[in-house]
Amino acid sequence: MPEKLLPGRTQAMDTYAPQFDYMTAFSRNIGWVTEAEQQILRLKKVAVAGLGGVGGSHALTLARLGLGHFHLADFDRFDLANMNRQAGAFVSTIDARKCAVISSMVSDINPEAQITDFPKGVTDGSIEAFLKDVDLFVDGLDFFVLDIRRKLFARAYEMGIPAITAAPLGLGVAWITFMPGKMSFEQYFRLESLPLNRQYVNFMIGLAPKALHKAALVDPSRVDFAAKAGPSTNMACQMASAVVGTEAVKILLKRGTVKAAPYYHQFSPYRGRFTTGRTFGGNAHPVRRIKSLLAARWLEKIAPKTAPTADSVSENAPVLLSILDLARWAPSGDNEQPWRFEILGKDKLRIHLNYQPGRNVYEYADGRPIWLAAGGLLETMDIAASQYGFTCHYSMETPEDGGTPSILVSFFQNTRPTDPLVHFVKTRSVNRWPYRQQPLDAKEKALLEQAAGKELTIQWFETHAERWAITRLNMMATRLRLGIVECHGIHKNAVNFKSQHAQFGLPASAIGLDPLTVRIMRWANAEWWRTKLLNRYLGGAIAASLQLDITPGMKAGAHFILRWRDDKPDRPLEDWIRVGRQMQRFWLTAESLGLSLQPSFAPVIFAHGAGQQRIWRERRTAEKAKRIGERLESLFGCSADAVVFPGRIGRARALPQSRSTRLPLDEMILKG
Repeated sequence: MPEKLLPGRTQAMDTYAPQFDYMTAFSRNIGWVTEAEQQILRLKKVAVAGLGGVGGSHALTLARLGLGHFHLADFDRFDLANMNRQAGAFVSTIDARKCAVISSMVSDINPEAQITDFPKGVTDGSIEAFLKDVDLFVDGLDFFVLDIRRKLFARAYEMGIPAITAAPLGLGVAWITFMPGKMSFEQYFRLESLPLNRQYVNFMIGLAPKALHKAALVDPSRVDFAAKAGPSTNMACQMASAVVGTEAVKILLKRGTVKAAPYYHQFSPYRGRFTTGRTFGGNAHPVRRIKSLLAARWLEKIAPKTAPTADSVSENAPVLLSILDLARWAPSGDNEQPWRFEILGKDKLRIHLNYQPGRNVYEYADGRPIWLAAGGLLETMDIAASQYGFTCHYSMETPEDGGTPSILVSFFQNTRPTDPLVHFVKTRSVNRWPYRQQPLDAKEKALLEQAAGKELTIQWFETHAERWAITRLNMMATRLRLGIVECHGIHKNAVNFKSQHAQFGLPASAIGLDPLTVRIMRWANAEWWRTKLLNRYLGGAIAASLQLDITPGMKAGAHFILRWRDDKPDRPLEDWIRVGRQMQRFWLTAESLGLSLQPSFAPVIFAHGAGQQRIWRERRTAEKAKRIGERLESLFGCSADAVVFPGRIGRARALPQSRSTRLPLDEMILKG
């Protein structure tokens, strides 16, 4: 009979319990265990501390193995953030006690199981009761819970109880078993007298000294020891429980070889690798000490400095403000965000665009980048509005003095579904680092071509020769823009050397240069004479081009141009705004396919500026720009006027840890 009626037990379960037959329920275990061994497991008692990420899975795995006695401990309740990995997390169990839910699930597997709950978790005062008469202690505690973990392992060791810790690491698992008379938990991990952050590091290094899991980590900033937070997956939790179940068979049935500490084990199906090894002295070994120091520095380096995608309005904000808060993530040249919003009512606003002719040589063709960006903003607004059952309509307003037009936007309710691209508005960013050379498949291309719309077409440049031809064109543009004073002032204002997540402009660490080059660039960027000196005597522009153009240019899935189907000059602004919307859909579609993208507008900019001597201080600048334009037309088979969006695309090797963010919405709304 159960020691007590379990929370969550239903009348149906109690009615069914007398019909339960243990040997029939666990008959499929027989063959891997004998009938006698199954009966032995029926009598064994296991203590599982922590019933969340791995602990709940441990308890259920051991229940299905046929163990008949459980001590289960957890003080926490399930919440929505547990849904990705925790065995007891369901919509129906949100805010339910983990201890009660897992106890009920264990009982539902084996109604005969005798279960003692510890709903306050394991405390200093309950360690003895938790470990009393236990045959195996299983560690399911959160990674960052070290104090009570150390006490549990220490007392289990004193009581001669085998203990297992199995950590879900990324897309794999690492585990260590501690057996009576062998190396203890403290002797292996060496946590005594260390600061808490170093204890975390030593625990991590001890679990996975080979660090097989790092290859699968695409966003290291999510590992935040200071905030006691880190990513975890369901697959890793299930693998950890599979390991615990297998080790339990060996320990409880005294079968096979248990490689206890100082042996460590790690399996990474992502890399297709398994490693097991033995480090005498555990973390006291000199090599482990060095690894611990290096890991501490790495964790300090990757620690998040800001929250780059934080909302700037509350959940209860008016719908229009919520739409704008997402729309502000639309792309713009150098993250200039050349727009401000004038709120005209609950469903109407005016977009004021900041364009000053002649101010910025990068705003080629009478501010074309501004109008493309405005189109991207409008498309992002429409995508954001779809979440709330609205769509947006816009019209151009040209002032009487012939100044910069503004855009009047109105929102109307409709019944269309939420646009699936809404989920990628904030994650979309420029990745300037090398990509994998894996080509795009036919389905990906078809979806991108569909996103481009009927007025535009995509030209792909995929062969080695084509990638090299585009790379050489970009090199010409890079060497020119880094070597002329007209661009120096723009770079000086746009590049941010102080932050990894710049609200305005570009973080220097996101440009695609190594840290040493960034430091040199910071010195040179401060004064034009320094840039000239660097270019003339140290080959600054050539060295930068190697990192900015050659390596990333050759390491990409493809280069592309998004272009008009018909090649004609002097299109009205409305046309460029319209295709700016398609450009944003193209980019967001690429993001939704897991593809990274980097625009390459510099050749187009110089091709347009080739004949405009008035904007260049030196005649040879116009001559170089002309050569860039000629090569562009030869390579693309069209004029620069037909090019809407040039760039490279592919699968990123890693997620950049630095990116442009956006100004808070409050700063974008005109007051009064």
